Amino acid sequence: MHRVHHKDLATLLEVARPRSVLLLDPTLESLPQSNVPASCQITRLSDDIFATLPELGLFDLGIIANTLEHLERKEAGVLLARLRDVHTRRFVALVPLGKAWDNHRSHWHTADLLGYGMTVMARYREADKPLHLYHYAIESYKTTPNWFNNQHWAHPERWRP
Repeated sequence: MHRVHHKDLATLLEVARPRSVLLLDPTLESLPQSNVPASCQITRLSDDIFATLPELGLFDLGIIANTLEHLERKEAGVLLARLRDVHTRRFVALVPLGKAWDNHRSHWHTADLLGYGMTVMARYREADKPLHLYHYAIESYKTTPNWFNNQHWAHPERWRP
């Protein structure tokens, strides 16, 4: 079904060269197998994600597809936050957008995912409906502003009694 994203994921896998991947996709169609490095360990979760996830450690890359839209909105938000804060150095999420998608428990919009610190990596159309690939990496989440350096700090020598 969602194979339009394989080229972008293949490029990400080639550039990132992850040693470990956490795959959250019950269909297994999101991972372009030919681009996974041979030494990469893949851990797949499809059932009982919330019971299994706390037992897992840190992964270089997380891939989420065919998952968020089938969870209640609050559960999906908890999952995104846990991946972002605890279980992955970076992750991508393939998310159908809007209410045009049938049989989804939660419906997503770009602003929702930007609120989790994600950026739009690619935009696709499937069956004339929007499908976007979002990316999160702590190193690109927020750049350090220029004013946050010691040239702009208070001068401690001016505060002596």
